[in-house]
Amino acid sequence: MAVGMSIDFGVVLASPMIVAGIVAGFLLVKAAVLVAIARAMPVPLLERPVFVILLAQGGEFGFVVFQAAQQARLLSGAQTSVLIAAVAVSMLLTPLLLVAADRLLLPRLNRRSPRSPTMDEIAEAQDAPIIIAGSGRYGQVVGRLLFANGLKATVLDHDAEAVEGLRQFGWKVFYGDAGRLDLMRVAGAERARVLVLAIDGVEPSLAVAKMVREHFPHLTIVARARNVTHYFALRRLGVQHVERETLDSALMSGRSVLELMGWEPHQARTLALRFRRHSIELLEQMEKLQDPSDQGALIAASRLGRQQLEETFARERDLAQHRHALAGWDSDAELPGDRREGKQGQA
Repeated sequence: MAVGMSIDFGVVLASPMIVAGIVAGFLLVKAAVLVAIARAMPVPLLERPVFVILLAQGGEFGFVVFQAAQQARLLSGAQTSVLIAAVAVSMLLTPLLLVAADRLLLPRLNRRSPRSPTMDEIAEAQDAPIIIAGSGRYGQVVGRLLFANGLKATVLDHDAEAVEGLRQFGWKVFYGDAGRLDLMRVAGAERARVLVLAIDGVEPSLAVAKMVREHFPHLTIVARARNVTHYFALRRLGVQHVERETLDSALMSGRSVLELMGWEPHQARTLALRFRRHSIELLEQMEKLQDPSDQGALIAASRLGRQQLEETFARERDLAQHRHALAGWDSDAELPGDRREGKQGQA
């Protein structure tokens, strides 16, 4: 009230275009930033107009800033009146913009955006023994493998655009947040046997895992870990089946490199599988040491595991070379990883 009483309305009425320009300018700039934030978070498509409109208006704290600036003689009284009026007008326009969005914009978005599943819509999928939370690149691969083997799954995803895109390819995907307890009940979590936790974000993934462990302890979780820290966090929540998302793809690339460098395909495959087993065993050992204040122990354990693996592989290469020599190979005989023309097949 004090701020409002301090406005010189004569100045405001004398400069209506300046006030309108200031209002339009900062509303458009803030709206553009908020749209980008809403897409990155991501805010569901139907909630974005309300998110943008409510936060695009000027805030009451601006009144305090303008008054302080006037007292410090950074702004004149006329300038302060114009700026305060612009903020007040933006606040006055907000409910009108909400009504306009509700009547004009939301009906169009509603036709483009999937809705949260109702009991009737998801009833057919309630008896599926598997729930897949997250239909991104990881969840899609898991789902395709399951569907190809005749297994039914209920797929949930909170990304409206991803859901719509997958539906066009014939996937049965439901729009909704797997972190909602009521939605998980509707999706059949009380009757399902397995939850595939394929959510992209680390924090949302951990929140779903914690909720499922608390309310659906019978549900076995097969989770995707984005990194080692995520892996440790899931294991601390009691999730036993955790796979790092890049491990197997990286090992496949490593196998290709070994083969290109001369290793036989079966040997490259064996080495990759043994490396995978060693990596998992090392993680389990490091998990017992997991302490944010004890990074030194983690680094030491990692270095020791790497050294042990390198020594083991080196001993096996030496043993293989020795066996080949005993079998009659000469000093120029082929070693693992060395394909010299004319030397293959000798034993």
